[in-house]
Amino acid sequence: MIDKKLLRKLEAELNNCVPTDEHLNQDGLSGFFYALAITPAIIDPADWMAELFFGERPQLTGKQSKDLKNAVTAVVKASNKALLKNELKFPYDFSALDDAGFDRLWYWSSGFLQGLRLRLAFWKSGIIVKETNQASDVVSNSVDIIIALVEGDLSVLKNIDQLKSQLQLTGREPTDELLMATLLQTLPEAYECIRLFAAQMSERLLARQVAESV
Repeated sequence: MIDKKLLRKLEAELNNCVPTDEHLNQDGLSGFFYALAITPAIIDPADWMAELFFGERPQLTGKQSKDLKNAVTAVVKASNKALLKNELKFPYDFSALDDAGFDRLWYWSSGFLQGLRLRLAFWKSGIIVKETNQASDVVSNSVDIIIALVEGDLSVLKNIDQLKSQLQLTGREPTDELLMATLLQTLPEAYECIRLFAAQMSERLLARQVAESV
């Protein structure tokens, strides 16, 4: 897990730049930097700083820019350190979440999705499926689960009919509300699938770099 004190510091610096509804909150920042950290290839800050402001980077004073850069750098270092220590586990326990907790989970998922979209082609590449001749791309499907939950759009799911059939077999009417609730329970598994895929690709990238340097 990323140090919450550093996330709060970053949120405070963002508050000093723009109104609170014009930037990611603490939970959104956590999700965003989770995604940034697990992405195998380094992403230049110039490609993502505006994402902290929902894509609309404002004009800042010299002091604002400096303070924001320092706070961002601290969070990036902390998230990379957590990654190396294998601490970037799914940060929520569903059994302990109240309504406010589910709101925080949505913000985290939204921030995480923003981070994934920086390299969406990679997450949707189907590398493992092509290598193993699997019928379904579990990584791409996991990304779709997060998109569906964040955007409230079940149409992005390729296996929506299968999910409806499973609910019907248990005697339950597959309403959108029930489908979303069922999907929500799969979120930790979807995150773990994405994280493990990223770790595998990171190992391949490192091995390739070592081989090229010999």
